[in-house]
Amino acid sequence: MVRPGERIHVIGIAGSGASGTALLAAHAGARVDGCDTGGPSAYTKPLAALGVSVANGHDPAHLEGVDRVAVSAALRLQPDLPELVAARDRAIPVVPWQAILGELMGERGRLGVAAAGTHGKSTATALLGHLLVDAGHDPTVEVGALVPAWGASARAGGGAEFVAEADEYDGNFLHLHPAAVLLTTVEMDHPDVFADEEAVFEMFARFLGGMGTDERVGGRLLVALAEDRGTDAVLEHLADWDGRVVRYGHGTDHEAANVAFDQEGTSFDLFGLRYRSRLVGAHNVLNAVGALVMARELGIDPDALTSGLEGFSGPSRRLELIADTAGVLVFDDYAHHPTEVRAALAGARQRVGGRRLWAVIEPHTYARTRAMFQDYAEAFRSADEVVVANVFAARDPDTTIVSAEELADAIEEVSAVPAIATGDIHQTASYVADHVRSGEAVVTLGIGTSYKIAAEIAASLNARPAGERS
Repeated sequence: MVRPGERIHVIGIAGSGASGTALLAAHAGARVDGCDTGGPSAYTKPLAALGVSVANGHDPAHLEGVDRVAVSAALRLQPDLPELVAARDRAIPVVPWQAILGELMGERGRLGVAAAGTHGKSTATALLGHLLVDAGHDPTVEVGALVPAWGASARAGGGAEFVAEADEYDGNFLHLHPAAVLLTTVEMDHPDVFADEEAVFEMFARFLGGMGTDERVGGRLLVALAEDRGTDAVLEHLADWDGRVVRYGHGTDHEAANVAFDQEGTSFDLFGLRYRSRLVGAHNVLNAVGALVMARELGIDPDALTSGLEGFSGPSRRLELIADTAGVLVFDDYAHHPTEVRAALAGARQRVGGRRLWAVIEPHTYARTRAMFQDYAEAFRSADEVVVANVFAARDPDTTIVSAEELADAIEEVSAVPAIATGDIHQTASYVADHVRSGEAVVTLGIGTSYKIAAEIAASLNARPAGERS
């Protein structure tokens, strides 16, 4: 367990999950510092207030006096990283940062709650935390995204509930043992670590099989999306599971009814009440319903949830409005899987109405782009123009298996939408800023550095002389 006064060095601390866990460990009394090749980020700003230092780059000297090292998944796969080599030489324990998160969740008196799934888990986690806070609870929450209302990707609370996003990549969530889990959609992703969808299903089943128990939720509680092929497959792996399952979504007692979409958000009926959400898209109706059902299972009166949902604006990079300048709306979204791209574009279309819509994607990893190539090609039908930046390489050993040019050609052929490959993120931002016109809208999509494309487009549009803005 995390001990008061324990010295923990976090490698890759500028990431959303690692930074949030570092924040919670510091609140728990550990002496935390960290490093990252990119130096401080938006995620590390709240760490500075707690005296957590963030060094730029890696150096074995960072390990002086350290009791444990916590590392992000991407860096854990680099065994020759100087700090990891030095830690092994000095017999300093090295653990994934998720192990630290699991220890914090497992502290005495905590009620562990997690949101898991291929899609929607960040939004569901942030929303569930927000609903609990709005209802007067004081939960601890960790999200894989910045939550603007908290100014961080985590919230340290004094209440019983400990709510965390459970990430399936490389089995990261196996370090968490919550008693209650909200399970959204499950499908094939991360082809660099999962051989096929069956391997994905088995990993989720392992996670659910390792859940803890808590009498406050009747032992083990699983709130799971209904009529989802992947979720159904995971449940089939749990034939002897001894928990309680509550299904939500189509065909269940917890299905949103009379759903109405408009440019400002979505309304629906649930629990005999009318709910209003500022989130857009059918996928976010499901995310909202899942979080509302879990909140009710945690003891929150449905009437008290109406104001909480209406006041939730979402985590960052989920169709986040970056700028409304030069007559152009610029949004940024974390979507990187074809399913997420389709959902993000549907949400963007709801938000912008009849405006001409540009979709600008930085594909994330060569492995994912190649494995899901056909699905990507079919995912852009809701856009009017598609721009493809160079593929972002994260853990890819082979960067020759696919290209942005190939993807752009396939999108144009399959989705029947004009598409072009434009080079790096700076060239891409310049191209879009030069060609987008007043009255149109842009949504940037991706994990890696696509958010920088949105920022550069917005800056270029803002700098346009008034006479050149249409």
